Amino acid sequence: MLNIALNGAVGRMGQEILTLINAAPSEYQLSFAKSQSLVDSDPSIITTWPVENMAQVIIDFSVPESCLETLDWCLINRVPLVIGTTGFNESQLQRLQDAALQIPVLLSPNMSLSVNIMFKVAALVAKSLAQAEVEIIESHHRYKKDAPSGTALGLGKAIAAARGVEFSQVAKFERCGVENQVRKPEEIGFAVVRGGDIIGKHTALFINDGEELSLTSEITNRRSFAAGALLAAKFLFAQPVGFYSMYDVLGLSTI
Repeated sequence: MLNIALNGAVGRMGQEILTLINAAPSEYQLSFAKSQSLVDSDPSIITTWPVENMAQVIIDFSVPESCLETLDWCLINRVPLVIGTTGFNESQLQRLQDAALQIPVLLSPNMSLSVNIMFKVAALVAKSLAQAEVEIIESHHRYKKDAPSGTALGLGKAIAAARGVEFSQVAKFERCGVENQVRKPEEIGFAVVRGGDIIGKHTALFINDGEELSLTSEITNRRSFAAGALLAAKFLFAQPVGFYSMYDVLGLSTI
């Protein structure tokens, strides 16, 4: 039985993870659950991880600032950390990578197994169709805070890496009002849709004159993310110090 603590317990993802933990008492036990939104609304609520927390792995679906507080606790107590939180800036990402020199850390912008397979397929297509122009379209519910989504950015980074280019140099997030905006061949364009209760849909378009290849992943139930996060927790608990992704969980790193 794996003893799990959860940060972001009252969020959509946190609730799904709690449901799966409670449904499998022979596999998982919840040691502690924390939510930054509750802390913000009521200062009397505990704001730090308790010393007596017996978690073997912590899963974090919160916000970057809260996740970094969890990271500090994990470093002190040598507890592996699975991170599904998105929206980190470059310095925050560096902190996560530095922490992975001391504890196992797994970071994934999307815990869905099918989405991570899509990342790998998109990278293979990007390398094979090296001249194709790439556009990424992502859709989420009205409450999604970051844009483009972490998944869309992860998809773009996988494509850029496959082509041996720096993502920051080819990512194109804005075209409106930009002068001389004729498309550069190497650009990876992004379009964002927000509305309704869309859980998550991502499409990568590979476009050449006269042809277009489209790869699409659509999530219809958040439970797929939760199941992936628990699978990641099982995986990470058995790993040595290092920085991991869902590629490692799925055995895709060497493909």
